Amino acid sequence: MLHHHDVLSRTVSTDREITLEALRVFTYLSRRLHFDRPIPVLQSELADALGMQRPNVNRAIKLLETKQILLRESKLGRAITFRLNPGLEGGRA
Repeated sequence: MLHHHDVLSRTVSTDREITLEALRVFTYLSRRLHFDRPIPVLQSELADALGMQRPNVNRAIKLLETKQILLRESKLGRAITFRLNPGLEGGRA
């Protein structure tokens, strides 16, 4: 059986509606985020780390939220807390 992150990665990488930008954001965030607890994310730090414009990062995050891959939890100062969707752990493997 594949590790939960591997199953989620397969789900994301095979979805034809996921843009390259969203895939880059997911790949970066999947190393930081967890299924069971929210982690704060600053879009400006994410944009800097990936060499992307903030509007592109924002659009990618919105797509990942629409696909219910990322779950928005709350705000923590300027950061938004996200976690990976545990409902997708079992994925479509």
